[in-house]
Amino acid sequence: METQHERSVAEMDALLSSQNGLIVRLKEECRCLVSELEELSLARRVEVEDLSLEKQHLQQNVDKLQRRCQEMEEQCVQHGRMHQRMKHRLQQLDHHCQSSAQQVVELLSRQNQLVQKQPLDSGDAQKLHVQLPVESNDDLLTL
Repeated sequence: METQHERSVAEMDALLSSQNGLIVRLKEECRCLVSELEELSLARRVEVEDLSLEKQHLQQNVDKLQRRCQEMEEQCVQHGRMHQRMKHRLQQLDHHCQSSAQQVVELLSRQNQLVQKQPLDSGDAQKLHVQLPVESNDDLLTL
């Protein structure tokens, strides 16, 4: 019985020793895993911080681009209005030019008529000129 008891105690000691060894290995494994987890956690925190900074930078760019887009839309509207005004002014100028051109054509036509009539008038004037001195001399004699 004593032998059996000693065997049981020896088995229990061996089992206890085995369990203690297992516990030591598990503790060591836990330490390694905790260390890896801390490293990964730190790396993720750094990555999250970097991404947060990048997000902030991108958000600032988005805000800046949105403001620029609004400014450009306003400029586009202003340019559209100016384009309409200029188009209207060009139409007015075109109408005025057409009117002026019509007047020039009418004046040239009238001048052409007068130039064509002028040789007749010159001929009539020469006849009158020739007749006038004779008549003038007769008038002078009667005076």
